[in-house]
Amino acid sequence: MVLALCLKVAFVGAKEPPGWFTPLRDAVYGSAGDAAYIARLGGEVEEHAKQELSGTELFNMLSYCEFLIAKAYLTEKNHDQAERHFQRGFDYADSSVKDKPTADGYRMMAENISQLCTLKSTAWVIANGLKVEQYAKKGLKYDKRNAACSFLIAARWVYAPAPFHNINKGINEMKKILSDSYDLQKEDYFNIYYSIAYAYNRNKKADEAKSWLEKALDIYPENSDALNLSQGRVRIAESINSVGSFNAVTTAE
Repeated sequence: MVLALCLKVAFVGAKEPPGWFTPLRDAVYGSAGDAAYIARLGGEVEEHAKQELSGTELFNMLSYCEFLIAKAYLTEKNHDQAERHFQRGFDYADSSVKDKPTADGYRMMAENISQLCTLKSTAWVIANGLKVEQYAKKGLKYDKRNAACSFLIAARWVYAPAPFHNINKGINEMKKILSDSYDLQKEDYFNIYYSIAYAYNRNKKADEAKSWLEKALDIYPENSDALNLSQGRVRIAESINSVGSFNAVTTAE
């Protein structure tokens, strides 16, 4: 996929992120490099952001950077570092919506809380877990075409453990994101394709799972979650609020 090269493109749903950001995103989703490398790359991206952006856009970008760095630490099961960066990501997003409410700000609040739910105590999850969907819905009020917010809402039905999931509902909602007039970025397509594959896998529909997994691997051929799924290993969500393709523990099918 051709990546935007313009350094001053704002980080908003309808536009491709800045060229200096996409290497970080693609390194995390492409499973390229360890957490230490991702953290260094993230630091460079944050410096670019501080030079090129300001206000709400800066807070949103810093939040996403921290979120991606945390993902890398979570993959290595370094939970302390992951929790620290997810919390920083949430704090930046919180500052963003206080400065000016936007879909991207609420999206990043929801993203970071969803991941913190996999690391915090049960009491914390009970107190905060429902905020994932609440923030995502707030984001859609500011931009009804925000694919990431809609994905967060749909993903709950796919990744929740029994009896809280509704896999067919999740599949249908994700397919609707693809067919409706949402603004989708590269990672949105990957997350949706992977999650539909995961959902069909949970429903024991191997052929359907394979076709959607191939779509995901066309985007990020080295993604560790997608490769695990293709090799008969699945991601099992740790809580009913855990969403996304990096939020769970790898287990054998």
